[in-house]
Amino acid sequence: MKQLRGRILLFFLAVFGVFSIIFFYISSNVFVQQGLEQQGEDLKAQLVTLQSQLNDTIDSEQDLEELMTGLEKAAEAVSERITLIDLSGNVIYDSHADQDMVENHLDRPEIQSILNGDGISTYDRVSTSTEDLRYYTAAPLLSTEGETVGILRLSKRVEEMTGVTEELIRFLLVFIATSLLLTVLFTYYWTRRIGDPIEEIKQITNKLSHQKYGTRYRSASYHEIDDLGETINDLAGNLESQMQEIKQNDKRMRELINHLVIGVMVLNENREITMVNPIMNEILGENLYGKIGHSYLEVFKSYGLNRLIEAAFEKNELQNREISLFLQDERIVDTNIVPIPGRIQGTTNFIVLLYDITEIRRLERVRTDFVANASHELRTPITALKGFSETLLDGALEDREVLVEFLEIMLKESSRLDLMVQDILQLSKLEQKQVRMNVESIEAKSVVKEVFQILQQKAELKEMELSIINHENVSLEVDHDQLKQIILNLVGNAVSYTPEKGKVEVEMTYLNQEAVIKIRDNGIGIPQQEQSRIFERFYRVDKARSRNAGGTGLGLSIVKYLVENLNGHIELVSEVGKGTMFEVYLPIIFENPSSQRR
Repeated sequence: MKQLRGRILLFFLAVFGVFSIIFFYISSNVFVQQGLEQQGEDLKAQLVTLQSQLNDTIDSEQDLEELMTGLEKAAEAVSERITLIDLSGNVIYDSHADQDMVENHLDRPEIQSILNGDGISTYDRVSTSTEDLRYYTAAPLLSTEGETVGILRLSKRVEEMTGVTEELIRFLLVFIATSLLLTVLFTYYWTRRIGDPIEEIKQITNKLSHQKYGTRYRSASYHEIDDLGETINDLAGNLESQMQEIKQNDKRMRELINHLVIGVMVLNENREITMVNPIMNEILGENLYGKIGHSYLEVFKSYGLNRLIEAAFEKNELQNREISLFLQDERIVDTNIVPIPGRIQGTTNFIVLLYDITEIRRLERVRTDFVANASHELRTPITALKGFSETLLDGALEDREVLVEFLEIMLKESSRLDLMVQDILQLSKLEQKQVRMNVESIEAKSVVKEVFQILQQKAELKEMELSIINHENVSLEVDHDQLKQIILNLVGNAVSYTPEKGKVEVEMTYLNQEAVIKIRDNGIGIPQQEQSRIFERFYRVDKARSRNAGGTGLGLSIVKYLVENLNGHIELVSEVGKGTMFEVYLPIIFENPSSQRR
């Protein structure tokens, strides 16, 4: 902007300078010419006046010297040079020079003009007598008879005639110089008043291009420029609002992506990772934030997944497939590769979406196994009931011993069938959180004693020892019946799967804000590979022995749901041949707004 201001200033100076020179040249010439003409007219008027006084005063040329006295008086009255010349060119009188020393004036242009019959003659030239530039005017002198007897001439220095004109020219020069200075000052002020706001607007737009939207135009200039500044301010305000909205949307989007249960990864057109979310790290079991800017091939080691991504890049279409990832544990993911337009026109980015459906597939498998196992478990007592009923109807009713034996078997199978149906119904209610709870403060030791009384006869038949190891008097808020069922199932399993003369111990203690109940036996134990599935419905480690023990295969599943329903958790520690220990962790203070306390 300073360069533009300098160019404008230089342009105005050049234009004004040229104009001033031309104006000065024309004006000075006009002033000089008008001054000469005006002074010439005055000189003529004086000459005519003097001529009128001298005409008709002499009779002949020889009487010219008689006029000298009058001319001397006239010379005292005027400052002009008075010269009297005869018709032969001889100077009779000169007020500014010695006539004896003055040369003949016959050849002077003004004298020749009079001799040629002109009334008044004017001329300007350098005087040979005074050696200065003079303006001459001459007129003939007439005798009493009207004949020309001499020539009267007045002259005046041109410098004197143009003195006033030179003063006017000096004033003109002063005026031009003053005008030039004012022009420079005005031009500087004008260019600055226009240029500085434009420079500020330029800086503001530059800052806006660098996303500094808080800057504003604050200068004061001409109305049009201020309107432009206000428009820039409106633009800056709109951009700032839009940028804030974009940032808020971007923040919301990132928060949404970071809290999705789906793994998200964005790839650019160069197959480089530009964004990942925490769930993607969790699915792959690796911190991928350090891989941003790297190729996805450094992250995904699955051939099927990489092939699906390449197919999306090649076809530029949505790709979907269920893929197994063999990491620390096998994971099944529902994979979607979605193309989206890139920031640069003509480019395409791709979003890799991984939804971990391992648990869904496991639950589907569990559900399928449950249906199969339930069908199998129900078929056994139903088949027994049907078979014995048909046998009895075919004639076995007559044999009382056979009848009693068959009826006892039918009763046992129907009881087992009834127990299984009740367990299934209870398990269904627990899954749907439909079990009503009556929470109260109880001592765990009293519940364990109730369980021991129930199982005492079964334990005595196997000559087993049931004991309580009570380091502390453990009290907690819990539903009495549910806690009793948990301990009953666990102690009952311990009695069932512990050989004769074994022992079952129940230990109760506090850990942090939880009550811990440990049920420990020295029975057959559970193999390591079976422990992860021990809480599945109808899952049995030793199926034949489980049925002989009278179990439905749903006891531990019910226990797990009951513990979780009480906001606790259960852990298993077991070793084959050495025994099993279940650890039940329950909160001391039960927190559930929907619970009802007695």
